[in-house]
Amino acid sequence: MNAIQQHAAALLDSVARWNEVTTLAKLHYQAELAPDFSLMDWLKNDELALSRYLRFLLSPDETHGQSALFLKGFLSLIEKSGHDSPITIGGSHHKVRVDYEVTIENRRNIDLLMMSSEGFIAIENKPWAADQENQLRDYALWLNKCERPWKLIYLCNQEPGEFTLPDNTPEALKQNILTISWHEVVEWLSECLLRVRAGAVRIFVESLIKYINQSINGEFIMDNSRELSEIIRKDSHSIESAFMIFNQMNEVRRDLFKELISDLNNQFADYPFAIEISDVEPSSRWAGFYMPLSPNGVYYLCWEFDRTNYNGLYFGISGKGNDEGREAIGSALSDIFPHMQGKLNNHYSWWSWDLDPQGKKRIPQNWGNDGAVWAKLGERDEDSIFATLCEVIMTIHEKLDTNLLR
Repeated sequence: MNAIQQHAAALLDSVARWNEVTTLAKLHYQAELAPDFSLMDWLKNDELALSRYLRFLLSPDETHGQSALFLKGFLSLIEKSGHDSPITIGGSHHKVRVDYEVTIENRRNIDLLMMSSEGFIAIENKPWAADQENQLRDYALWLNKCERPWKLIYLCNQEPGEFTLPDNTPEALKQNILTISWHEVVEWLSECLLRVRAGAVRIFVESLIKYINQSINGEFIMDNSRELSEIIRKDSHSIESAFMIFNQMNEVRRDLFKELISDLNNQFADYPFAIEISDVEPSSRWAGFYMPLSPNGVYYLCWEFDRTNYNGLYFGISGKGNDEGREAIGSALSDIFPHMQGKLNNHYSWWSWDLDPQGKKRIPQNWGNDGAVWAKLGERDEDSIFATLCEVIMTIHEKLDTNLLR
């Protein structure tokens, strides 16, 4: 072991001791502060629920009692994006109506629709799910028929792609479409939080901010980061060692990921299937692992990360069979996993953000830079990530009618 490796080992030892001390300290004030508790973990937190929460905050007459505080802040996001808001709040903000899941022509559903005598603001809420074909274009065409000023907000951490907003969409429509990121949503909520007067509403908004940061923005929130920073910055050797460790973490995560898949294959060595890793960079979007379910290669049991850096994990049955077959598979999966909120899209016969058949959240959705998650990849007890994956695989193998896959 050379000198820099010795310094790195010493730094890891110091950080490990610091982590033990902070963990013990957290146990002492757990009863008073409950630092790991999140209200959103116990409420519905799918896309529909997020739309409901936003509708609640944006409605001036709702029971949050904060009048137009949230609405005013959100409209300012439109102006910061270089657009004029078709709705102003003046003295008539109580006449602003906010609905969610509004059905329009072609059986499309707009996630959120704000309406006033002045105009319309539609919001397409995209925290995770894949786009639908021509979705934004169809919304824009419908809004344009309403004969009032309008804006269409794509609420997503990425710009809309050609699949949902084709290149041949008229420029007059595109000029009314803007993207607002979930990072900007957090800034909006955080600014409003400073002026929220009701304690119960503060708790709700704080929990929503924490949930968006962790589950949508994929941020790892760490307590006592200042103390750890001081340990790393103690001297030049510690700083150099920290960066050497940091530069190695991608390889460490890749190795842990591969070991998990290897152990799954060893666990099912006597079964007529194998688990394979996607043929893309493991930390890229759409990376994951899968198990072929049909000999013709149409259907797969898949786990995929919807975002880069191992974030946004979901699972389901992928495949592009005929509509009747896909609907039958989706119905069967909903019967097998009744508590999971399974959905159908262009690429999946059934998919879900719920990853645990027992509803115990044993598989985190965001792995990212959370060391606690990566440490759990090596565990093999009944509450481990490994055990949960085995349970899902065995349940599918034993209960899914293979005739549906032909």
